[in-house]
Amino acid sequence: MRDTTTLSATEQARVDALHAEAIVIDGSIVAELGPAHFDRYKRGGVTAINHTVTEPYADLAAGLRQVNACRRWIAANADKVLLAETVADIHEAKASGREAIIFGPQDTEMIGLDLSLLGTFYDLGIRILQLTYQRQNWIGSGCGEKSDDGLSNYGRAFVKEMNQLGIVVDVSHCGQRTSVEAMEASEKPIFITHSLCHSLSPHIRAKTDDTIRALGQHGGVMGITGLSPFLYYPDKPTTQPDIARLVEHIDHIVELAGIDSVGIGLDFDETFTPEKRAKFAGKHGSLLGEWPWEERRCKTLNTAADFPNVTAGLVKRGYSDEDIRKVLGGNWLRVMQANWKA
Repeated sequence: MRDTTTLSATEQARVDALHAEAIVIDGSIVAELGPAHFDRYKRGGVTAINHTVTEPYADLAAGLRQVNACRRWIAANADKVLLAETVADIHEAKASGREAIIFGPQDTEMIGLDLSLLGTFYDLGIRILQLTYQRQNWIGSGCGEKSDDGLSNYGRAFVKEMNQLGIVVDVSHCGQRTSVEAMEASEKPIFITHSLCHSLSPHIRAKTDDTIRALGQHGGVMGITGLSPFLYYPDKPTTQPDIARLVEHIDHIVELAGIDSVGIGLDFDETFTPEKRAKFAGKHGSLLGEWPWEERRCKTLNTAADFPNVTAGLVKRGYSDEDIRKVLGGNWLRVMQANWKA
């Protein structure tokens, strides 16, 4: 669905041209490995995605199976997708009209205490890696814990190894202290691939103003999600948020950390069903709230096919073409370039 109701013909032409020329990156998604995925992302004009290639809390065997399955899927659909292991691969995807798939697991439990396995997963294509998923692990504290003791000594060694290999550190589900200490420990800028601003929509998954400022000081990037439970209005908690609300979160990061520190990470799970949501709630409590199924995502952003509506929202808010290109993908690319090997 195109959100064109308040765009002039000139503005719509600008949106179409900007979106078509930009490298558009979705900073976080669980991709459905099937034809419907291709349709959604092609219509949305998306160049690259950060795919949660392994399930949270997967052990070593499960992680290897899931990475292997995705690599086989990419190989079988080489005319439509490619595995992104370098920034050049993303530019190649744009030039060839394909979609670049970045492997970005959301936790490190398949590696455990065997740091040598990190290199194995790098060789298999992992280029972004989230340190914790909600709970405490050997590296640090997840945002679901009651206390946050920060990055462990092992966590510091882990971050150092990620820097040396060329894997971007992701702290989306980390606690605030662990997040900031990871920024400080990393020699390279890091990602918060999918989150929100706590001061606008308080939530355990949100990042505080101090964390966002620290991210800007360390040159990192934070992606804003498109999920209603995260973009909600505190004074109207049952009102479905819209694109303007998503842009308000972008505005807030720009105010705190600068335009170079923000991107889009929709955090959509294409494999999610009402049944899976019930199971997820059993594991993670009310993390996603009790939203009606059809309102679980931002208005006019129901799937990645609606990604141009984000560009429209930025145009409406008065962002320049240069800044819009940064938000759509340029900022992600900058940090990838700083971390990944050519």
